[in-house]
Amino acid sequence: MALIISLIVIRTLVLGIITVMKGGEGLKISKRMTLLLCILLVAIVAAGCTAARKPEVNNTKDKVTQENRQAETLAREATQVEGVKKAYVVVSGNMAVVGLDTDKDTKKAEITRIKGEVGQRLRNADGQINDVRVATDANTVTRIRNISEGITNGKPVSSFGAELNEIVRRITPTKE
Repeated sequence: MALIISLIVIRTLVLGIITVMKGGEGLKISKRMTLLLCILLVAIVAAGCTAARKPEVNNTKDKVTQENRQAETLAREATQVEGVKKAYVVVSGNMAVVGLDTDKDTKKAEITRIKGEVGQRLRNADGQINDVRVATDANTVTRIRNISEGITNGKPVSSFGAELNEIVRRITPTKE
């Protein structure tokens, strides 16, 4: 858009200079026109380029910060469940992917109870979350922890897309 406006301004000024030059005072007025043209072009280019870039950076950063705070809150909520030593949470949209550290000698029935209770508590704690995926196996918990730490360090969730999709595909959602 700025390029089109610039071209129209240049064309108009060039036609004006030619017209004035035919009148005999072309040299004096053409310096003024040239100065005006330069000032106008710099203003148009500066205004056109800076406005388009700012919102994208802020929106992405704000979204990462919001999801990061949301994940920290949900992780604290998950650790309130009896049997959970540590929780790692990654939030993506309306889904929370949770990795839980539990005692190694916890029985399978107890793990199932813990997963269900964590899922219910997280849905109750945050109305935006309607899909909770909980993992307790060491490998998956480590992967979720690494993603969570990467997001905490400023990386967007989208940079972990492939790995997060793989994890989500393997974990069944907790029941409501």
